[in-house]
Amino acid sequence: YDNQGKYAMALEQYEKGLAVQIKALGKDHTDVANTYNNMATVYDNQGKDEMALEQYGKSLAIDIKALGEDHPDVADTYNNIASVYAKQGKDEMA
Repeated sequence: YDNQGKYAMALEQYEKGLAVQIKALGKDHTDVANTYNNMATVYDNQGKDEMALEQYGKSLAIDIKALGEDHPDVADTYNNIASVYAKQGKDEMA
């Protein structure tokens, strides 16, 4: 749905999936982090930077706890966060 510009539908599906993942896997599972990251991308695509950063932050916290600072998934999320800041012209934060 995100690729089609149907952001509300994409977020609705991610929210449903997130609820199932949290119930089945726990709130600190990397699959949950991935869903937060996907949701952040939807917000980013809509220009909702603060919502995107919030979701990226949730993803990052889970991945650091589960995988450690040096994991590629952590690096990817840092890159996503930097992209939002760069888009805002906050190069010092990126």
